[in-house]
Amino acid sequence: MTNTELLSTTKKLTVLYAEDDLEMRKSTTALLKNFFSHVYTASDGREALAAYKNNLANIDLVITDILMPHLNGIELTKEILSINIEQKFIVISAYNETSYFIELINTGAVIGFLQKPIKRQELLNILTTVSLFYKEEYETILPFQDGFLWNRDLKKLFLEGKEITLSANETKLLDLFLSYPNTVFSAIDLHLYLFEDTKEFSEDSIKSFIKRLRKKIPSSSIQTHKDLGYSLSI
Repeated sequence: MTNTELLSTTKKLTVLYAEDDLEMRKSTTALLKNFFSHVYTASDGREALAAYKNNLANIDLVITDILMPHLNGIELTKEILSINIEQKFIVISAYNETSYFIELINTGAVIGFLQKPIKRQELLNILTTVSLFYKEEYETILPFQDGFLWNRDLKKLFLEGKEITLSANETKLLDLFLSYPNTVFSAIDLHLYLFEDTKEFSEDSIKSFIKRLRKKIPSSSIQTHKDLGYSLSI
């Protein structure tokens, strides 16, 4: 998608951006204004909730930090969803805040995640997803590396027209990775997503699980981030 095609959609959208760090809020707001028609800002979760209520009819997308005073990003997301169940979010986090990802993903309202410091290319990648979502062109078939294809509706992986057999948990994990490409999930995040509290956590077990999945997909697609976790690149 070209920048012109991207802007043809995003420039019609209004954003609410919540971030308690003043310098981060200023720099990111300046960046967002290049892509959106209007950007409302808030310095904490409580202020963001008030701004949302006051501008409910105008706000298309909420971009929020996770750790904020008064209401954190998760609490803010839940409060807004109680007002508008259809609202969509982008969540910004630091590397050490990834433990919140699964809870946010389970809301079904998060389009994507950005990690601090925000890089222009990563923002463009997320905004491409946003653009496709609002244009209602979120493709059923997602091209993967080396000719692999992921069917979002069927939750199945194909190569050269043949289905790659995946276990239920392999399917669940690959769908998570492909829904949030380049997002780093810790081993405990992945354990909770796959098993909730039905199985005792073992980092070695997650490593073995990742190793088995790598044998069925392009092996270089799942990246290991030392002491942080795993991500997948498309």
